[in-house]
Amino acid sequence: MKKFSIILVTAALMLFVSSCDKIDINHTHKPFNPSGHGKTVLIKDFTGVRCVNCPAAAETAHELQHELGEDNVFIMSVHAGYLAQPVGLFPDFTTPEGTEWYRDNSSNPLFSVDHVALTDGHTLYVEQIDTPLSDALAEEQTFEILQGVSYNEETRQLNLEVDVVATAEVVGNFYVTACLLEDSIVGRQVVPGGVDTAYVFRNVFRRTLNGADGDTFLNGPVYVNDEYIYKYNIELDPAYNADQCYLMSYIYDKTDGKILQTAVKKIK
Repeated sequence: MKKFSIILVTAALMLFVSSCDKIDINHTHKPFNPSGHGKTVLIKDFTGVRCVNCPAAAETAHELQHELGEDNVFIMSVHAGYLAQPVGLFPDFTTPEGTEWYRDNSSNPLFSVDHVALTDGHTLYVEQIDTPLSDALAEEQTFEILQGVSYNEETRQLNLEVDVVATAEVVGNFYVTACLLEDSIVGRQVVPGGVDTAYVFRNVFRRTLNGADGDTFLNGPVYVNDEYIYKYNIELDPAYNADQCYLMSYIYDKTDGKILQTAVKKIK
């Protein structure tokens, strides 16, 4: 169990967390019974380093990931909004893409489940996850994503090949978005009663490899076994721990914003 280092919160700091949404830590989820075939659900946890209720929400989300397994659900922590802005020694995990996904929301923590509700300018509170998650887990797989990853430790060049294969006949305006995540980052986080100076941040979104929207691959019908391949190359930021970095790609239909499939792979 990690050791918490707690200091008293000043009056000014309490002002920073005033717009945090309170999480009911006694909230319990109904049992989930994934009935889809090969579908991985992506939950975006919109969080902030100065949000006092965000750690409890993150714990709830990651308990779901542990309960269901990463093959069924994956949590990506997106730092966005006023309470994600760094002050003093707080880390800066904000990104242009995260801000775009967050849209005009004004509080944390918030969630989206395969982008459910996000396209309306709203995300889901933690206690609202159950129904959209159950619905998403029951969906049939329409795409398969294979990620080929290579990483050069000397040059820190990171290459990603995303191979998208249709597993069903569907119609839509399809896009693929590739993301870089870093896990187990230690830093300062506001918690109930103070500040944890050694908080462990999980699955932090660092950047995309192809923009917030990603790349379009077809606007129209897709047929079984249709295949689309995309290649990306970036230089990994020297501040990132390559041993804890992941590449995550997801397919979505821009018609309604719904994510149809997600794949995650460690770079090393």
